[in-house]
Amino acid sequence: MIVEKIILFFDIIFSPLLNLKPHVSLFIISSIMAFLVILINKFLVNRKKMDEIKRMIEEIRVKIAEAQKNKDMESASKLLNELIKLNSEQLRQSLLALVVSMLLIAIILPWMKYRYEGMVVLKLPFSLPLIGNSLSWFIWYFLVSFAIGFLLRKIFGV
Repeated sequence: MIVEKIILFFDIIFSPLLNLKPHVSLFIISSIMAFLVILINKFLVNRKKMDEIKRMIEEIRVKIAEAQKNKDMESASKLLNELIKLNSEQLRQSLLALVVSMLLIAIILPWMKYRYEGMVVLKLPFSLPLIGNSLSWFIWYFLVSFAIGFLLRKIFGV
């Protein structure tokens, strides 16, 4: 029941794209998804705090290496505990964005599977090991999302 409503919802939203060739419509949908994930990260992750945590982690790593070089295991142990706390804070900062992004992807991927399963989305002029000479919807989605996500992260500084 819920799955049918989700399918209907995305069919309505993406109906103009469904008339295009599968590789074009999936390219656009994958690009939209990558853009939304980047926006989620941009607005839900405090970049200044994350940069500060990264800087502090790097400083502590240098201090730990120095303490280990000087065989000061007590200082190294204290610094390691501090490093673990900072890593925990870094994870906490990015966790909300990760959860929201995963929910978005978890909602739309079943629809994409329903809509594009069994289709040859893109025919290649050559054969790739383990893939062959055609791309499934998931491989095409993954490639497009990765490439567009990389570009958008550079553009938005995320």
